[in-house]
Amino acid sequence: MTIGIVGSGRMGQDLFYSFMEYDCQVILVSRNPEQIEKIAKKTRKILKRDPGLMGKETPIITDKLADLAGCDVIIETVIEDLAVKQDIFQSLEGIAKNTCIFATNSSSLDVTDVFCGVKAKERCLGLHYFYPLKLISTAEVNAGPDTSEDTVTEMVKFLLMTGRKPLVLRGENRLVLSKLLISLAAYAYKLSLDGELSLNELDQITKQVLLFGIFEMVDSTGFPIISQCLTNLPDKLHSTLYKPLLLEISDLMKQGKEGRRGEGLLSLEDFRKRDPAFTGSREECYEKYGIRFLAFLLNEIARYMEDPLLDNKQVQESVEEVLGLSASLKALYKELKEEKLLETLKAEYKKSLDPLFLPADLKVYGEH
Repeated sequence: MTIGIVGSGRMGQDLFYSFMEYDCQVILVSRNPEQIEKIAKKTRKILKRDPGLMGKETPIITDKLADLAGCDVIIETVIEDLAVKQDIFQSLEGIAKNTCIFATNSSSLDVTDVFCGVKAKERCLGLHYFYPLKLISTAEVNAGPDTSEDTVTEMVKFLLMTGRKPLVLRGENRLVLSKLLISLAAYAYKLSLDGELSLNELDQITKQVLLFGIFEMVDSTGFPIISQCLTNLPDKLHSTLYKPLLLEISDLMKQGKEGRRGEGLLSLEDFRKRDPAFTGSREECYEKYGIRFLAFLLNEIARYMEDPLLDNKQVQESVEEVLGLSASLKALYKELKEEKLLETLKAEYKKSLDPLFLPADLKVYGEH
């Protein structure tokens, strides 16, 4: 099998080095001469360090899309710019063989838009990997309305061959894990607007449930990608929730801040804006916000699992891995107790009248 990767950013490089471990030809295309030299140098070191890889096809790093003519799968990993992605795939359609599968690693753009200019839409889909690639094996297979079942089947085989766990998604809930992550970030930011806890304190609370702080995730991902997610992913139910965080990040980007490297929400937080008005002990305050965050998380996931197109067991396993949950979803639900969960959601709804906080069908957590 020959795999092509377009884009030499962090994900493109990580996929390139990952595929080198399998019995396949890997070709990376980059328009950046410095990146090509850097990746080529690292590749030589890897091959020298691991003689076992020398028996396989030598990886290729090039600046020419034409070198992908013989690929069986081509994965695009460039910036979240719709026009750029569309141009790449329209160019590839005149280069690649007819049986080649086209995949975009977009975290926020709908596959229907990305592939709108491609004639053979039946061989196109989304293939969304997650960071860190070495630790998270789940990959979203986002099938478009025209994606053939044969293409989905072949992509599932490809992912299993390369050590991944495919989560097949169709319809409105494509990119469901991206939506969940960005919704958690937007909700945590909404909690910060209460003024009782700082972003750093809320981040510590989210770490009680997740493997990472939710604002750590925002900062490490970078504002440009998060901004695209907040713009492209919301449906009618989530549009109000996303606005405050989007406005904050948009304002920081206008100031030249990109996130990461000491320019993230956590490092830029102005504690002088906070005027805490605790009504109880610090521990009680932390517990209150922890319960609200967990109730929101469980309700969001339960709502997604109402979709008959989704495999609930597969979704739960994928969510638990991608979020690095401290316990299984069912265990967290049992720990919080349904009565407390419903009480928390009803209080949120009473305060905001936002239908987002209406309880979903929670029986999914009681199934055995």
